[in-house]
This record gives sequence, structure tokens and C-alpha cells, in this order.
Amino acid sequence: MPLSSPPLRIHVVSLQVPFPPDYGGVIDIYYKLRALKSAGYEVLLHTYQYDRQQAPQLDQVADRVYYYPRNRSFTRQFSVDPYIVSSRQSSQLLTDLLADDAPILFEGIHCCAHLADPRLTSRCKLVRMHNVEHEYYDGLARKATGWHRLYYRIEATRLKRYEAILAHADAILAITESDRCYFASKYPQVATLWLPAFQAHDRVAPLSPKGDYMLYHGNLSVEENIEAAQYLLQQVVPSTPGTSWVFAGKNPADRLARQIAATPGARLVANPSDEEMERLIGEAAANVLITFQPTGLKLKLLHALYTGGHCIVNSKMLVGTGLDRACLVADTPQALSHAVATVLKSPFDHQARERRIRLLEPYDSARNIARLTRLLTEKTL
Repeated sequence: MPLSSPPLRIHVVSLQVPFPPDYGGVIDIYYKLRALKSAGYEVLLHTYQYDRQQAPQLDQVADRVYYYPRNRSFTRQFSVDPYIVSSRQSSQLLTDLLADDAPILFEGIHCCAHLADPRLTSRCKLVRMHNVEHEYYDGLARKATGWHRLYYRIEATRLKRYEAILAHADAILAITESDRCYFASKYPQVATLWLPAFQAHDRVAPLSPKGDYMLYHGNLSVEENIEAAQYLLQQVVPSTPGTSWVFAGKNPADRLARQIAATPGARLVANPSDEEMERLIGEAAANVLITFQPTGLKLKLLHALYTGGHCIVNSKMLVGTGLDRACLVADTPQALSHAVATVLKSPFDHQARERRIRLLEPYDSARNIARLTRLLTEKTL
């Protein structure tokens, strides 16, 4: 029989080591851990370790950290379960979760291999969904070629079928309102709420002088971001003569670096430090952020809204966020070029900052951790 748990203890199962918090999913996980710790919870973090080292920094946001290997052998591809799930199956994780009766937060469907285990039936089980995963993989398949396309198609099919495991959760925590609507309609028997992403910032930066450049930032080795940057370079930058463009981010793909170098008015800032990235975002005349993958929440949008001035985005960047009025929305090369001209003539001012503060209220981490702790209290009484 598991030991009785302290009233404020929670297990958090993370899909990857959430440090450093430098991309969407792990940003949300890391800052949620920090918020839970600040709210007085004893946090037991269980994380799969691959492609990243163990991180002693996690001791600041968790009371105990358990690491598990991820089995990425080729044989896992033949499982009926999605590869992102089957490669994270761990009997040791289940043993550790059964050591007490504290609630469990599974971060992503990736971590749900044990969600339906009968031995966890009486436990409070929450699942954080960072997007509708099978839709995300469908989007990857449309852009991929060859074996990659086949893998993404198969994985999307498996994920769509596997998603039914969410019926075993006590609550689903959706990252956007549109995702909340989707999960609430699919699983009406499960409590579903919109819990916006947790992130580093708790206030909109004060007004400061801006430069005269447009900034696109992101992980420049990720295909989705490469595609967006190439679209700007080919369709928008040439139609904004005299305007400087900066493309900044981690590990830029060689083909993207060559294209930036060959485009008049554009320059690359590769692998900027955190401090340099903050400066680039904060001093840009506008952050230009587009995506062709309208799934989940783009954390870099929140980063730009809290840290920078004007934000120019396309509609797909905003799906389910409620942040349309915080940005200039442009969906064609002509509209993007016009938006660039507009922001260069219209400095980001006090009125714009006050409006942004109001619009970002749903993303306040203190408010959202209070909502999460209320839910945990309701589900464990």
C-alpha cells in the first residue's frame, strides 16, 4: 500500500529534461514547476533524459528529481502505441509513482503510458496538453518528404487513436482556448480547462528606445521556423527596401544562413546569448512572427509581447490565444510589408503598453497557478 502523502505534494512527469527552458514545451514545464514550488508544493519531478544532461539547476524548482532513460531503439517503431509514448514506457516510473498517493501531472500525451494503469485508478491524474498532438504531426507530414513523411503520417494515425487514453484523466489542461474546446467536445466526461502557458515574465517591460530593425527569432534549426524565415526572406524583405531585418536564433541551418547572407538588408545573429536575445527583442521596432503550423501556443509570441514593442504576426500564430488585439495581423506579403511601414511610423507608446498589459492578464502566472492549485484541491478532497 502506498504511503499517505503530505497535503501539498505533486508528481510531475516531464517529457524531457526541462532545463535549460529554451523552447516551447520545456518553457511551460520549467516555469510551472517554479510556480508550484512557490505556491508551497513539494514537487517530485520525473523526467526522461535524452539529448540533454542531468540538470542540477532543477533542484531549485523540485524537491526531488528522478531521471529515466528513453528507449529510442528501432523496435519501438513497431509498437501499436505512438513512438513518442512507447519510447517513454518505464516500469521504474510506475514504481516511483506508486510510492505514495499524491496527485500526478503528466506533461503531454508523450508521458501517458501509465495513465490508464489500474493501480493508478484512485489517483488524481492531470494531463497537460501542449497541442492536439495528432494535428501537429499531420502538419509535419505535409511538409516532410520520403521516409520522414511516412513516419509522421503513421505517428499521426497512432496518436489520433491513442488520444482516447485521456478519458482516464481527472482533468485536461489545454494550452489554448481552441484546444480546450476540442478536448471538451471529445471528452465531455473529463474536466477540461484553458490553462495558459507558464513563462519567465510576470510584467510587460517598461517603455524604452527602439531601433529601426525588424526581428524574426526562434530556433533556426527547426523546419517550421526555417520555413517561416525563408518566407520572409523571399516574400517580404525584398518589398521593404531600406529596412533592416535581423534573424536570430539557435543553430541556424546552413541553407538558411546562406539565404540570409545573400539577401540585401538582412543579417543573421547565430546562437545569441540569453542577454543578447532579450536586447534584440526589446529594441526591435517590431518582432515579426509567422507560422504555418497553427497548433499549440507559440511561446516566442508571449516572449515578444512581454519584452518587446510592436508585434506583427499572421493569423495562424494567434489561433486560440485571444491575443489578436495585442498584435498587428497580416496574412499576405503585401499586408506584412504594409504593417512594417506602419510600425516604423508609429512608435510603441504608453497607450499601447497599457492595452497590452490588459490583454495579457489571462497569461499571468500567479493567477494561473492559483487556478491550478484550486483544481488540485477540488480533485483531491
